[in-house]
Amino acid sequence: MIREANKFDIDACVEMMRQYAAESPIIKLRDKRLHDEQHIRQLLSSLIIGRGFVLVDNEYRGMAAGIVVPNVWCPEVNEVRELAWWVAPEHRNTTIGGKLFLAYNKKAQELIDQERAEVAIISLMPQSPKIDLESRGFKKIDSTYCKE
Repeated sequence: MIREANKFDIDACVEMMRQYAAESPIIKLRDKRLHDEQHIRQLLSSLIIGRGFVLVDNEYRGMAAGIVVPNVWCPEVNEVRELAWWVAPEHRNTTIGGKLFLAYNKKAQELIDQERAEVAIISLMPQSPKIDLESRGFKKIDSTYCKE
């Protein structure tokens, strides 16, 4: 079952974020010496209490997190931005990733309906599940590239 995380889930979420960072396509982000656990704990806590949301699977097989932030060009427009969408490697060929996406999409829509945000942004990485986002109301607006 996918549910919203609470303060009792933070330790498990920190561990999942550690694993998420270890798989980053950006090499520098994989460096454990640069990870700041206190920062991650504070960020997760702020999301849980309303700055956004954190979704977890009851068995901690995966998580997704979103944050509400002002648009960089139009600060009066709030966006729900995906921060993380991660599934444990041994569960990637199961339905957990899709269930997390559905819960993320539902929560983002709730924030739009409540007028806390105007748009929801989600990204797919090369290893992300093949989800047809356009059939779920999203439109492709860009592609992201990284130079190291």
